[in-house]
Amino acid sequence: MRKLLFVHDGPIYYDADGQYYEFAYHGLLERYRYLADDITFLMRVEPVTEQTKNTPIPREVHIIGVPNFKDPGKYFKLISRVKRQIETAVKETDLLVLRGGSCSNIALKLAKKMNKPYIYECVGCSWDSLWNYSLLGKIMAPYMFFADRKRIREAPFVYYVTRNFLQRRYPTKGKSVACSNVVVGDVPDEVLERRLLKISNCNTAVYKLGTAAAVDVRYKGQEYVIRAIKELATEGLYFEYYLAGGNRLKSTYLKDLANKLGVSNRVHFVGSLNSLQMSEFYDFIDIYIQPSKQEGLPRALIEAMSRGVPCAGSDIAGIPELLQPECLFKKGNVNSIKNVLKKMIQGHMKRYAKENFKTAKEYQIKILTKRRNAFYDIFLNTHIKD
Repeated sequence: MRKLLFVHDGPIYYDADGQYYEFAYHGLLERYRYLADDITFLMRVEPVTEQTKNTPIPREVHIIGVPNFKDPGKYFKLISRVKRQIETAVKETDLLVLRGGSCSNIALKLAKKMNKPYIYECVGCSWDSLWNYSLLGKIMAPYMFFADRKRIREAPFVYYVTRNFLQRRYPTKGKSVACSNVVVGDVPDEVLERRLLKISNCNTAVYKLGTAAAVDVRYKGQEYVIRAIKELATEGLYFEYYLAGGNRLKSTYLKDLANKLGVSNRVHFVGSLNSLQMSEFYDFIDIYIQPSKQEGLPRALIEAMSRGVPCAGSDIAGIPELLQPECLFKKGNVNSIKNVLKKMIQGHMKRYAKENFKTAKEYQIKILTKRRNAFYDIFLNTHIKD
């Protein structure tokens, strides 16, 4: 029986019954089954709350949970324990899939030392993530950027989730594949037909915007949309803004901003939603907006496109690979967001819906699975002797 260890920072969440929950690892069990029979996730774990009790992780996935050693006040107390946990896990596995972060970096060093085969998943840009996070992040960004470039350049197998963006920033000498980490199921044409009918019947004076992203992470950029809808209202253009994503209890900054700007009655926090609720969320809104200052290839944006939603997004990372140029705005720029939204509601909503729907079809599971498995075959033929 071949064993695979997937390493990422997480976190995932656990309850008193030993059930784990996630919101960012959909489909990994099925994906990694192609590589191995026995799957283990190693990442940080935290107690579950109502806001984080999202998608249950199948019981057949083994979990190695490490404490939150990234808290500066706990780092020196916990790091030795975490390294021992990771070392034991790497020793006991046959192959690894590493997705960037502190846990992954520790595992990478050990994998090289023990000559364990691994795939490096490049799913985001450390420079963008840190630079847009905090002052400390700006200090750390150059070091982490060049460290990640070195890791990826030297990795023998790299899985990129973008078509071009991450490949340009983090090139590799090894074998690679461009295959989105985001997949959608079958996309029936009836979904687009309902969206086009919704657009035809839309004569409301208030448009419903939506974003699905963590509400306690500043670089997700929802604040700029809130500021934009305030300014648009002074021009007689009215928007309601619906924010999906937990934890609602940690959305203090955005709530305070909405109150300060006098738009709290038009900014709605709907919390974490399951997959069925997310489909209903996308069908409910008129425009999906991805205002991130840092991303890889946003899952929620592709999901919205698969529901035929006209979409707008910041001009960063993999987002320009998905959207029409006139639907892109400068990150963190309120005026740019305003201009894009005004252009969108003035016409072409049906065209955006059709083009988005067509693009989303390229991310159907059957298409990406074929591409991914061909890459996995090369990896297995290179390293694994049955």
